[in-house]
Amino acid sequence: MKKFGDFEFDDRRRHLRAGGHPVRLSGQAVDLLCLLLDRPGELITREEIERRLWPDRNVNFHHSLDVVVSRLRTVLGDKGASPRYIETVPRKGYRFLEPVTTPGADARSSNEPRHWSRRLLPYAAVALLAAMLAILYAQTRYDKFVPPQRSQASPTVPAR
Repeated sequence: MKKFGDFEFDDRRRHLRAGGHPVRLSGQAVDLLCLLLDRPGELITREEIERRLWPDRNVNFHHSLDVVVSRLRTVLGDKGASPRYIETVPRKGYRFLEPVTTPGADARSSNEPRHWSRRLLPYAAVALLAAMLAILYAQTRYDKFVPPQRSQASPTVPAR
């Protein structure tokens, strides 16, 4: 979940909400929003957007990109001379201006060690089982090569 301004964007479900209410976005507008939200404040070039949104390039890219950006700005209420969310860098690309926060990022980082331990637990169990089997195998082979020590009886004194 990413938050910016009055909006929340669920990256997994690819849903945008404004003030708790769902906002409809087309597929390419969602793709562009994902790209911009992943790197806020960074210039995303037109070429990179083209590679991501139109990899086959069977469309007039420049016109299509302008339409998608316009639709996204309309949904975000970002029309006007001074944009709040999407800045156009002429002939280069676009930049997402608003700070993006990811609530729960701190909770996720505190869960990471537990996450790693859960992933390592099966490997540790297999390693422990393999070690036990190796010890048992070595013990059975050891007994074949090294005879058990017999108790040494004290030398008998000859009878007189």
